[in-house]
Amino acid sequence: MLPLTIVNHTYRYANSAIYVYIVGTDLASGQQVYVRADGTRVPVSPSLNGPDGFADLSIPLAADGDTHLTLPWMSGRIYVSIGAKVRFKVVTDGNGRPALQHPAGWVSSDANYSVLHDFMEFTFTDAGMFCNTTMVDMFSIPMALRLDGQASQTIGTLVTNGRDNIFAAIAANADFRSLILGNNLRVIAPGHGINAGLFPAGYLDSYVNEVWNRYASTDLRVRIGGTTHTGRVSGGQLAFNNGIRAFARPTTRDVFFCDGALNAGGPSGPIAAILGAAFNRSTLRDHADQPTTDPGTFYRTPISNHYARVLHENTVDGKAYGFAFDDVVSFASYVEDHTPTSMTLRLTPFGPQAPGPGPSPTPPGGAVNAYATIQAESFNAQSGTQTEACQDSGGGSDVGYIANGDWLRYNQVDFGSAPATQFQARVASGAAAGVSGLVQVRLDNPTTAPVGSFAIANTGGWQSWRTVPASIAGVTGVHTVYVTFASGQPADFVNLNWLTFSR
Repeated sequence: MLPLTIVNHTYRYANSAIYVYIVGTDLASGQQVYVRADGTRVPVSPSLNGPDGFADLSIPLAADGDTHLTLPWMSGRIYVSIGAKVRFKVVTDGNGRPALQHPAGWVSSDANYSVLHDFMEFTFTDAGMFCNTTMVDMFSIPMALRLDGQASQTIGTLVTNGRDNIFAAIAANADFRSLILGNNLRVIAPGHGINAGLFPAGYLDSYVNEVWNRYASTDLRVRIGGTTHTGRVSGGQLAFNNGIRAFARPTTRDVFFCDGALNAGGPSGPIAAILGAAFNRSTLRDHADQPTTDPGTFYRTPISNHYARVLHENTVDGKAYGFAFDDVVSFASYVEDHTPTSMTLRLTPFGPQAPGPGPSPTPPGGAVNAYATIQAESFNAQSGTQTEACQDSGGGSDVGYIANGDWLRYNQVDFGSAPATQFQARVASGAAAGVSGLVQVRLDNPTTAPVGSFAIANTGGWQSWRTVPASIAGVTGVHTVYVTFASGQPADFVNLNWLTFSR
């Protein structure tokens, strides 16, 4: 068993809004399994599916501070979701054995499409721990992984404001911006974008043609260990010496998925991987000696895998798993240790705050920092509301279906010794004409006089978000905060994503 610590440094979401899932395969039996909070490995079974047809395999984070779990020997994934639970489904595979349907955040019909979630991959055996923070399919939740053992190694850490930088850079590219789903809920890889009809299926065709044309008259040299394999395009295929298979001209989809004509199966697999990396990094046309090892030559052409480029540009060590062959010449966010002692998965900031190795900003004693962002769905109690998927920046969940008389309660909110004089709330409304109401803050009891409030009416839609400030009477100390809602009409009038206080 390997100690696993989950650290919430999102600085946006409370522990109560975050869930972890450990799923995969027991390598000894071949059974698909999930892991409970106590580290028990449990074979999946259709009996896990509830009345809604889905299995709840979630492990909630500890109420406060870090969450301590243990990993058994297995190969699998650690999923994280924020604001709502991921719904797995146990099905029967082609051999009649129980199997899990995993989330597919790039498929619009998937049950988890609107849920903010992401995952990392690992294999843990008696040979050691082998793990990566993958972005091969999509990027959504920033996370850094530290593996301790023979050494202490960390991968996946983004630069300051990295998540926002990634979405901004993708949005600035006309071909790639459609890969952003929701309001910065996630960005999906271009291969999945092709399948979803969101990305041009012929995007790389002109570059592939240029590669094929060059090596019809020039040797391509690929080094594997101490052997150089020489290739030329002949009869429409890239043919190599030394018994390496000939490669058909790949499609754009083949390149992005590192499959099809670039399938890495069989003894020619290392050549396929180097070709796939060179196509994605757009180094193949201009560099006849492969693999190229200088990252300064990567992604230099207008037509390139800019999804992968942006991910690499926004990690502190320049390493990311932006496509399946990103491990060629060790540019993937991958680590291994043959005598591991512990692993830490840190959920890193969603906004401009520096990641920092220090403790969570939550004050001592389990209190909630009034000056941090308090997610609406992190309430300790509520009346009359419902939690729903949110399309605001960062995705996750909001609290909706709010009408007159409803309320949300947040325990132990610490305002400190200097008085808070303002609160801000992120709200949206699709209320009908003539329907409006008040968002109020009360202390310690839902019937005390409000210390502050603001009015809200239609903002343009139930997912059309705006931040509204309001003054409050100076508040100090630790209080139970009630957000109450008042309206002269019975209809729903507001959705709430988050709130915070300031001095």
